[in-house]
Amino acid sequence: MITYTETLKLPLAANHLLSHLQSITIQLYKPLVCDYTHSYELQTLPDFRLMEGAIVPPHSDGIAGYRPILMLHNPSNSYTIRGTEQIFSPQRQGTLVILDIDAQHEVHSKDPNARLGNWSGVVWGLNGQPLLKDEWSVEQVTAMAKQDFLKLCETIHGKLKPSNIASTPRNAMAIC
Repeated sequence: MITYTETLKLPLAANHLLSHLQSITIQLYKPLVCDYTHSYELQTLPDFRLMEGAIVPPHSDGIAGYRPILMLHNPSNSYTIRGTEQIFSPQRQGTLVILDIDAQHEVHSKDPNARLGNWSGVVWGLNGQPLLKDEWSVEQVTAMAKQDFLKLCETIHGKLKPSNIASTPRNAMAIC
């Protein structure tokens, strides 16, 4: 179940962030070709995971916790992360989602028969783990996730060569 959602103003275009994260996965990055989701640990970023997937059927992770996800790629804005009883629009690039992983949730597609490719997001949590409800409130998770996702973008933006970053005003301060 989604407990919070907001589109963030990122200091780095989501496609640049995604490309950089794909280049620093500990396990060799390969686009997902089977299963529902795959998560990659990232070099020097123990609190973040790169996650990608396709349609994910309704399920509960069985952990009373939250998982903050920053959507980086959503082909044709087709995929929607949501609680099974919730109605949301597909998340655009740069959308922060706080997911209650104990409640039934899924990734839904507007067109389940289309071959749109995978969605990708970056997940935050202490050592990449879900944030437990008995230790964190939704407000605390939201505040820390926003802060850490923005800090991640700023750090990576500083590492990228200026020639790798589009110079248009929209991409310089991208609203992804």
